[in-house]
Amino acid sequence: MADTIPTSEEYSSVDLLIGNDYYLDIILLQKMEVQPGLYLLASKLGWILTGRTNDDNDANSTSESNMLVLTYGTEIRKTSVFTSVDSTVPTKPDLDDFWNLETIGITDNAKEYNDELAKQNFNETLTYQNKMYQVTWPWKEKSPDLPQNRGLAMSRLKSNVARLKNKPDVLNKYNEVIQDQLNKGVIEKVDKNVQDGPMHYIPHHAVVTPQKSTTKLRIVYDASAKTKLGNKSLNECLYRGPVMLHDLVGLLMRFRLHQVAVVADIEKAFLQIGLQPSERDVTRFLWIKDFNKAYTGEGNIQEYRFCRVPFGIISSPFLLGATIEYHLDSYHNSIADKVKDDIYVDNVITGTDSYEEAFELYRESKRMF
Repeated sequence: MADTIPTSEEYSSVDLLIGNDYYLDIILLQKMEVQPGLYLLASKLGWILTGRTNDDNDANSTSESNMLVLTYGTEIRKTSVFTSVDSTVPTKPDLDDFWNLETIGITDNAKEYNDELAKQNFNETLTYQNKMYQVTWPWKEKSPDLPQNRGLAMSRLKSNVARLKNKPDVLNKYNEVIQDQLNKGVIEKVDKNVQDGPMHYIPHHAVVTPQKSTTKLRIVYDASAKTKLGNKSLNECLYRGPVMLHDLVGLLMRFRLHQVAVVADIEKAFLQIGLQPSERDVTRFLWIKDFNKAYTGEGNIQEYRFCRVPFGIISSPFLLGATIEYHLDSYHNSIADKVKDDIYVDNVITGTDSYEEAFELYRESKRMF
């Protein structure tokens, strides 16, 4: 169903057969008569053309066949299966749209996502300093038209803090996460009157997942925020970069072939990659100095910026994947190649045929990272 149905007529075998016992689960109430005996039925999968139609043009012919066709979603009026459709037929979401959700609305547009330029920028600007890779953002333009949206960040902070006033435990955890990142060098304090390169602020909010065993509170940064319709967001000024993900089906099938399973992930992977100083001011954000007061006046506001690549920016997955691949390629050994083939974002899903090989894989891969 993920495949786009071609606009020209085409024959193919049945890939999915839905049992009659599920028929009423997918059929909706709308029904329209196309011609005597032939109907358009609304369903959860789109419009279905079903009913009786003659095999030939002989009105006296008794030869009939049943027809069941899944149409081309929103393009139903363009199909050539039948002669005409009333213009009042409402459109249903194209089936492709459900699969596009997997990429959170990011589509492959050659004008918007120039993968080659993003890769070229990465290769030309990547450095290694203080035992850490340092990257730059893949800008679409050398001088991006990026507004200083401090007012938007301030208003979002005020509403955020006001919402959390009645949840002091969440507010306290929120502050602990920011202070922990400050102590670890993930972020740094900055003066609002001093800048190094373009300056932009990223609004943020908390997502709480109590059922998780590790990170129960995660701070989400909104790099798609705009001050007004005509202005650009940070994400719109950056290339997404090529998708660095391996085929998940192949990865899981290889995983099942092993006698001994080995799984791992890179702790806070995005925050292990440094941002070069000239690239940091576009990742500024605001937080309160004394969260016990929960006062959001200028006197209680501290500005920070990221020293590492934050999760939530459109280019971050590419920068992470490209850095991991570059790092593993530098070792030129079989274990590095194995990890490279069996990694998905920051998760390693692999295995070996013996315990001895598993321990060696564990020791060597941990040493490399």
